[in-house]
Amino acid sequence: MHISWPLIFLFLWAGCTLNDTTEPVESSTGLTEFFSTHIDVPEPSGLALSKDGKHLWVVSDQTAKVYYISLNGELIRTLNYVGDDLEGVCQSMQDETLWIAEEQRRELVHLDTLGNELDRKKIAVENRSPNSGLEGVTVNSNSGQLFALNEKNPRLFLTLNADFSIASAQPIDFTQDCSGLFYEQGTKQFWLVSDESRKIVRCDSLKRAVQFFRIGVDKAEGIAVSPEDSLIYIVSDSEQKLYWFRMN
Repeated sequence: MHISWPLIFLFLWAGCTLNDTTEPVESSTGLTEFFSTHIDVPEPSGLALSKDGKHLWVVSDQTAKVYYISLNGELIRTLNYVGDDLEGVCQSMQDETLWIAEEQRRELVHLDTLGNELDRKKIAVENRSPNSGLEGVTVNSNSGQLFALNEKNPRLFLTLNADFSIASAQPIDFTQDCSGLFYEQGTKQFWLVSDESRKIVRCDSLKRAVQFFRIGVDKAEGIAVSPEDSLIYIVSDSEQKLYWFRMN
């Protein structure tokens, strides 16, 4: 299971030199689904790897709670925080704190690992539809910079300043919606999942789509990537399941 991730990316990049106007390339290698399991998290809508890489954080749109589970989907604990319309989660590798995206409020909430609220920041993103707001959040743990997705109307890739103002809002035209986001620290690349397009999209450091993988998961709403194991984790909102995919 420990395929060399650098070798995989060397192979992928060999045929994927793209400019701003080039369509992302569908992977010729694809992904293999080799594990899935039911999880005790109703309507899971966001996913993140823990700092140790051996657990996952999941948020629920139904209960508005944050859950800590094993990689096999076993529920370990539920945080004491109860939010509103949770749609994204990430963990800083620096201080282990969590950031949670509350969609309709357009807010990012800062929590400790017990669920105590440390801070709350409003994100001034355009609001054309109350239920199509912040849908994913991820962090560059080296710099502390946060990135977020606006689901649709409009579909946007948001880069945030230190004061939580929007540094850039890049339109997304390669998926029908945006459902989940993960930042890969080593390569400085982003992974995005779209439930409506049923795609996983790999983006470069400039947030340009360079490659996509088709998946057969209904309402895939969270993504996390383990480069060391060449694994991609996906949660399905409608099926209440955790999926493992391996890059071929």
